[in-house]
Amino acid sequence: MKINNKSLKDLGFYQVLENIKKNALSEAGAKRLETREFSTKKETLLVIQNSVDALKTLFENPRVNNPLHFPDLRSVFTSLATTYQSIDGTDLINAASYIDSAKLLCSFLHAPIFYNRSSSLVSNMIGEDIDEELLAFQKEVYYALDDSGKIKESHPAIKRLVEKVEQSKTSRNIFSRSFINNNKASLQSDVETIRDDRIVVAVKADSKANVKGFVHSSSSSGNTIFMEPFQLVELNNSVILAEQQILIEMAKIYSKLSKNLRVVQDKLRELSSSVIKADVLYSLASWISKNNCTKTDLDKDEVNLLLAIHPLLGKKAVPITFGVNNSIKAVVLSGPNAGGKTVTIKTVGLLSLINQFCGFIPCEEGSSLPIFDKIFTDIGDEQSIEDELSTFSAHMNTLSKILNSTSNKSLVILDELGSGTDPQEGGAIACSIVDYLKDRAKLSLITSHQASLKLKAYGEPQLLNASMEFNESSHMPTFRVVTGLPGDSHAIETADRMNLPKEVIIKAKEYLGSDSLQMSEIIKSLEKKRDEARLKLEELEKMEAKLRVEQQKSELFQLKLKQQEFLLKKNQSTDLSRYVQQSRKELEKLVSDLVTGNITKEKTKKVKNFINALGQEEEKLLNTMDNEEETISTNNKESFVIKAGLDVLCGINKREGTVLKQDGKNRWIVQVGSMKISFKEKDLFQSEFKKKVENYKVAVSYHSAAPKPKSQIDVRGCTLEESISIVSSQIEACIVYGFANFSIIHGLGDGILQRGLHEYLKTQKVVQDYRFALPDDGGMGKTYVIL
Repeated sequence: MKINNKSLKDLGFYQVLENIKKNALSEAGAKRLETREFSTKKETLLVIQNSVDALKTLFENPRVNNPLHFPDLRSVFTSLATTYQSIDGTDLINAASYIDSAKLLCSFLHAPIFYNRSSSLVSNMIGEDIDEELLAFQKEVYYALDDSGKIKESHPAIKRLVEKVEQSKTSRNIFSRSFINNNKASLQSDVETIRDDRIVVAVKADSKANVKGFVHSSSSSGNTIFMEPFQLVELNNSVILAEQQILIEMAKIYSKLSKNLRVVQDKLRELSSSVIKADVLYSLASWISKNNCTKTDLDKDEVNLLLAIHPLLGKKAVPITFGVNNSIKAVVLSGPNAGGKTVTIKTVGLLSLINQFCGFIPCEEGSSLPIFDKIFTDIGDEQSIEDELSTFSAHMNTLSKILNSTSNKSLVILDELGSGTDPQEGGAIACSIVDYLKDRAKLSLITSHQASLKLKAYGEPQLLNASMEFNESSHMPTFRVVTGLPGDSHAIETADRMNLPKEVIIKAKEYLGSDSLQMSEIIKSLEKKRDEARLKLEELEKMEAKLRVEQQKSELFQLKLKQQEFLLKKNQSTDLSRYVQQSRKELEKLVSDLVTGNITKEKTKKVKNFINALGQEEEKLLNTMDNEEETISTNNKESFVIKAGLDVLCGINKREGTVLKQDGKNRWIVQVGSMKISFKEKDLFQSEFKKKVENYKVAVSYHSAAPKPKSQIDVRGCTLEESISIVSSQIEACIVYGFANFSIIHGLGDGILQRGLHEYLKTQKVVQDYRFALPDDGGMGKTYVIL
């Protein structure tokens, strides 16, 4: 999507873009952001959202080190393209530093915690390892050059030649000191002089014949002749030749490094291209993280902004909540001057641009925006003296271009529509433009003080009135958007607040007329009733919350009463059972005694019936208590249907398990790990994952005997069975405490532990992935586990 520069400037997108560019790691990445286009396809935005969101998680993880900035390679690539001569040392060291920064970026993008479905979109932009030839070139440059790009004096080839230069200079200095001491009478000074990098002596003009050598120059007065004695010529030559050898050796080193850079230049360009792509997403993710942005809901094709913040207003920004459904084609926003009308429509427009730039906006989660194909704006005063355009003419010129270019997927933002001319004619033109746009644009956001436009918005279902709230008590705007009601301009109140003379205010009200005052009073009355209704609603919500708390307390009290009743009955049942057992023994003894005497069948039958009756009474009472216990348990937990294959939480510790089959009345066989256990129905609870699917906001409380997991466990020295037991306990603890990953140190050895643990991890459904550690973090002697 190509947006015209006027709209980008009106909405402040260029300033946002500059803020995003400040987060770039490279100049090339910042430049690429300038040419990045806005997306008009949901699928493309979804990919961008997932990639940026994955990077955002790394910024929020304190264990991950952010990558370094990249040097600018434009000069490097220019040198490679335009000349075959040696490349400057600064460019060589920049190329090596670029490779070094790329290594850190690779580590950043391939961090173990970053491995998930969405992260692969980013990590695939740049390989996990830098090309070996590039690394070899970098090593060679760092070996030869210092940070400024100069060849290190410690370089073996240079060090040897430097020592030779120092030796030659020492010999030369010894001779020159000796010559000066032996010829003081002929010399003007006892200090040697440098001319053209050669040592010469200052000879008196009248003693020139006493010194045999070459004349270099003389002083301005002619009293001093600078001469190089013949014996000193060879010594000067040896120093100069030794220094030239250093320059020759340096040239060879630069030439070799330049040649090697040309060999890997294609790979460097390829690496640079990958870095730029990753840098663009890095910049976006960094800006998004700093501005507390959230993903927009791309499945909803409507404006629904929840506590939206204008990203350029900083702490002065007032959060805006603004929603428009798809049936509305135009919103007429009215209200007091300086009440926030223009800021509101500019916020919607700017966030629409940002959304189609990266899929994130500074709003609360759940916000959504349509995907527009074009965004047009007419904001501000476009008066032009050069083009002989008045304010109104300039607006009409802009509107002409907008109306002739808009489509049914466009967003049109018009500020103060119909202003700058006769109010009646301006209102007529404004209504006509709204009629035109409602049939051709996706959505139009219009601010206006035109009464005719407010009335029109009341009478048509495709139009919506909205206003900026005004506090009648303080005579100040609150900057809140209220949909469904037009707003009064409050011009007279504003003038009064600005301390205009009272007689001016009174006269203004007289000039305004009774009809206008009546309409203004109606609007104010509606606003007052709206405020009263809102206050009553808030009071009702508070009362409802209070009643809900009281109801919970009452239900809890009733539950406690039932529990106490149950405990009382249970104690009674225990006493009854004891009584039955005692009675049974006594009766059995009685029967035994009767056997020894005369006994009839009728007497025996009566005794047995008595015993059976007591047993039946006991069973009846126990069944009653079981039903009571089941009722209390059911009231104390969320109800759900239990069936085979359902994931549940079992027992007091709420361990995860899967229901296999029913095991009699109110009992179920559950697979918990490798064990099959029979549980009462009251001891089974709905699985956390299932509850999240059915109800977005839940609170789960559970207890576990599992110890707190460690980020790294060491099983070296343990047998395979012991190691598997330790890892199993670690996995269980990670699940209980919500750890997403950990690492296992198993060492290299003969590979038994490593192979056995990998086989075990392969069988665990909760293990999403496992792999060897990075070379500098243990390599094949350590394994990363991602749950």
